[in-house]
Order: sequence, then structure tokens, then C-alpha cells
Amino acid sequence: MASTIKVTNITTPDGTGNITVDRPLSGSGASLTNLPVPTGFIGGLNTANGTDADHDINIAVGSARDYTDTATMTLASAITKQIDAGWAVGTNAGGLDTGSVAANTGYGIYLIRRTDTGVVDILFSTDMSAAGGSVTMPTSYTQKRLIGWVRTDGSSNIISFLQAGDTFRLLGVIPTELTDSSITDETYEDLTTTVPPLSTARYYLSAINVSQTDGNSGVTLKTKGAAETAVNMMMTKHNTQTSSHPNKEVCVWGDVLTNATGVIEYAGIEDSAALTIVLYLVGCNLHTRSNP
Repeated sequence: MASTIKVTNITTPDGTGNITVDRPLSGSGASLTNLPVPTGFIGGLNTANGTDADHDINIAVGSARDYTDTATMTLASAITKQIDAGWAVGTNAGGLDTGSVAANTGYGIYLIRRTDTGVVDILFSTDMSAAGGSVTMPTSYTQKRLIGWVRTDGSSNIISFLQAGDTFRLLGVIPTELTDSSITDETYEDLTTTVPPLSTARYYLSAINVSQTDGNSGVTLKTKGAAETAVNMMMTKHNTQTSSHPNKEVCVWGDVLTNATGVIEYAGIEDSAALTIVLYLVGCNLHTRSNP
């Protein structure tokens, strides 16, 4: 018969602090019911390129709270979804919420659920925000959770990637996110990235100055609205310099947190001649996957 125990410093959904055990306390394998689920819970649901690596994504079994933290959605069986076809329920079926898959575009991967039947599925959308306010949900599906990110190349194919927790690392040909040869010295400009909002984008930063013979050239990144100046950042973080070396290109890593709309700022520093900035996207840390 069931037993009831009193536990302190815990809040259960019914507010009593009681946990019901459906087997005697002395038995083995007792299961607990009415336990609270942590806010923002996510487990499993790892993503990977499918057999058709250009168009399909495999999603492993797992569970997650929906964005509003009102329900736990469980994907009980692994599923494969196609980004190049409109959404249809089930595995080996289309997964795109609307339109056609675009080139050089980031897509959010959402776990979705309909409350009337409890069916759980996967959806792709160019809306990569945690809230997914612009996601076009299939009929009767009302709950969602952002669980991943993919990026297409110039041919609208998914770039191969590796996911480790909240980190997504591109493995295919690294896409060029920006090429700018018309910079204003030490002046920040906006760049709308192809990674999700409020994630850390990782770049190779390239500073190319084909004719400089003296002085410094560099490029720097910062979060939109941050107060640091371009010169200070160039000399202390992610700096690329060419001094007395014409026809020089220097590359370094650069990490930057995107704002709520996926925008960052970049600037170039040049003492003479003409500087070209190139940003190559390597991947991102999707903070809103585990902290929606």
C-alpha cells in the first residue's frame, strides 16, 4: 500500500509538501509522484545531421518544459525531420513552419506539442528566439521550446555540425558572415547575425590590409550597446595587427554575445591604406536552449 512522508524545504504542485510513494517504503523500485519539475528543465533532445545531411536533422529522445513552463513535453522516440519540406506530423516528414528553406540563414529547432492529443513533434523556423513569437505553429500545436540551431549555406543546404550541450559547432565549409572593405576608422557598425538572439556567436576575425606599410590594422566585436571603444578593444581583445607588413592577413578567434534581436557591433582600426574585415562564422553557444 502507498505511504506518505513529510519532506521539509520542498514545494509540491499541490502545496502540501507531501510526496506519495506508490509502493511500501521498504520495497525496491519505489516511484515518486507529484514531484515538481525544475523551471527550464531540458534533458536529451540532442540534434545531428540525418542520412540526407543537407536537408534532414535527427532529434534524439528527451523531454523539456515548454517556454511558458506550463507543461513537460516528451519526445518518446527519435525523430527525423526535413528542412526542405513543409511541416507534416511524424518522422521522415517535412519540418519547415512556412515558405521554402533559404540560403545563408539560421533556423531554430523547436520541440512542439498539441495539448488535445499530447502529440510531440519538431519544427524548424527562421524565428530563433526562445519565445518563438513569429513561429508559424501547425494547427492545434500550441506549446514549444527552442532546442537547437542549424545554419544553411549558399545552396540552402544545412551545414554539417556537432552539438555538445548548448554548443553548436559548424563542421562543414565555414560561412562568411561579413565582408566589409568600406569601414570608417574606429567606428562601430551593426551586424545582424545568423545565430539565435542572446547566444554567444563565435567567429574567425580576419583583418586584411593589402598596402599598409606601417601602423596597426585590426577588427573588434562587441555586444550591441556595450560602452567600450574600438581602439581599446583592438589593443586588448581579439586584436589583429599588421605593422610594417604589407599584404598581410591575420585571423584570430572572436566571441561575442548577441542582443535580443541577434545583432552585434563590429569596428575596424586602420592607421593607413584600406582595411577589409571578414567574419567567418564557426558556431554558437545557444544559451536560451537551457535557459529560455
